[in-house]
Amino acid sequence: MKEITEGESRLLVPDVSMPEKGEVFYNPTQAVSRDLSILFYQSKDMDVLDGMAASGARSIRLAKNGVKVTANDYSKGAVKLIEKNAKLNGLEFPILNMDVRKAMLSQRWGAIDIDPFGSPAPFVHYALESAVKFIGLAATDTAALCGTYPRVARRRYDFVSKRTPNYPEIGVRGLAGFVVREAAKLEIAARPVFAHSFQHYYRLYFALSGGARRVDLLLDELGNHNGVGPLFLGNLWDKETVNDMIKLSKNFEFGHKKSLAHLLLIKDELKYPQPYFDLHALCREKKLKCPPLSSVLEKNHAVRTHFTPLGFRCEGQPKL
Repeated sequence: MKEITEGESRLLVPDVSMPEKGEVFYNPTQAVSRDLSILFYQSKDMDVLDGMAASGARSIRLAKNGVKVTANDYSKGAVKLIEKNAKLNGLEFPILNMDVRKAMLSQRWGAIDIDPFGSPAPFVHYALESAVKFIGLAATDTAALCGTYPRVARRRYDFVSKRTPNYPEIGVRGLAGFVVREAAKLEIAARPVFAHSFQHYYRLYFALSGGARRVDLLLDELGNHNGVGPLFLGNLWDKETVNDMIKLSKNFEFGHKKSLAHLLLIKDELKYPQPYFDLHALCREKKLKCPPLSSVLEKNHAVRTHFTPLGFRCEGQPKL
């Protein structure tokens, strides 16, 4: 083990060069995910089950930032490490050693966060049944969601997938559509309120509410994009949520230097809910020399996207 600092917290983590080789999983690049999840749950002010807590990095940081959290992991080694990290930071909160599905069903939780290694699909139904207001989930099987393995996408998420120029966002929207459809089976409206992508993972948060009418309206926002679908084609971000997160960020100690930049880009992105355009792909399609992105932004009153430095959003079809 080695001791590191992430944001406001001290953490004992496996001293390995590759995260997957450690006895307990800890990935420093997921500090972006943890930063934004803390701001999200702070803005909602409710109890959170960190269902697959691993080293406890998310749980520790949530607790240090005043969020009422319960940590759970199936691994006894992980639970021991969470206990050590809690003590290292002078914290006390409930720590469970259960299968995540049993932990979710053990009581009702204000919010449930699941961060599996791979697909969240096997756990979504349990989270929807047990969360009162919100669920947050991550997916690291991005190759399936973004079109590299369409058969896997069909099996896991029941949507037609193929590689598109804006594949990171299409993968996020495919995952969002899957959750919306799974929730509809329980007559729950699961509306995306925050989403982001960074390196090897996607992350989404959903606000839950009851009522057949709300479910039907949400299902109306599903559709196809360039032959891929069904996808969620509505806005991936709730304006009030994003603004609240930005306000909270002013007194927040980030664990990753890119987290705030992501959040500020998303603030602009939510004005344009349609999928982003990839500049290089557009120029190849139209057989044009690629202009500077800055000139494209100015000509189209467009904004950048956090998904890729080569992407932008605007209303309608862009002018090059």
